[in-house]
Amino acid sequence: MRRKYAKAIAAALIMTMVSGCGNAASPRQDAGDARGQDASGMGVGGAAAGADETGGAAAGSQASGGLDGEGQTGEGQTGDGGKPAPLENDEPEVYEDETLYTQKENILPIAESAAAWGISYKIEKAEYTESFGDRNLEHLENYLSEARTDSQGNLSGDYKYLFLTITFTNTTDEFQDINRNAGGIIVIGDSLNTLLWSNDVVYYDTYWEEGGAYQFHHWGLEPGESVTSEVGWVIEGCDSMTEREGDALAERIGSAGPYELYYQVKKYDGDNEGSFFIDLGVKVE
Repeated sequence: MRRKYAKAIAAALIMTMVSGCGNAASPRQDAGDARGQDASGMGVGGAAAGADETGGAAAGSQASGGLDGEGQTGEGQTGDGGKPAPLENDEPEVYEDETLYTQKENILPIAESAAAWGISYKIEKAEYTESFGDRNLEHLENYLSEARTDSQGNLSGDYKYLFLTITFTNTTDEFQDINRNAGGIIVIGDSLNTLLWSNDVVYYDTYWEEGGAYQFHHWGLEPGESVTSEVGWVIEGCDSMTEREGDALAERIGSAGPYELYYQVKKYDGDNEGSFFIDLGVKVE
């Protein structure tokens, strides 16, 4: 199955360019490192990720045209009353993202560890909850405006936290600087197609101070060394996801939910080759 994306409307892109990219990023957020990446290659509701911003900006500039000093329409645009002539091909450009699949032998129970790129991952504990608990509020970086929290960090609405306690082990004979947010939270469809459900890491129990402010989610491991850390994601519920995605969500997964959640062990590089999916024993409803 392939999912089609229409190119973003030029006017919307122009508005985005004019208004900027929102508030300045917190020094505790390294958006370019993993939050903008898709472990599965096709996120749920990831149409914006498939848009070509450069092409969209150019299209917006061309579509806006403009008047010359004589009050005529710009070059290549003619029409009565100063209206631009219709373009020869005004159909939106369509992109296709190939659906990624896995194999049954690559789906593991939570008791098993999995390794990729010289790092072993072992899920020690999974907690799925609306409550932030007694965790350090200073380490909560909830940048999702639709996921509302109270003064204690507790979520409300159709959102919950998924806190995973993970042991990361360097299985190589060299020092490794790892990313503790390298694994996405995945849903696996009936045909073993994989879809990224959440890549929204909002919490780390301990910051790695040696790498500086923008490397807080990393950790340096010597050969054979391990670190156990709790990492938290925000998980959107089925109701709000279905409201946005419509029938397409159930069609892609093969059912209407609830859906089992999996932790993907794999460095991001656009395919599922060598990926493992650890069953977290948690269902998103």
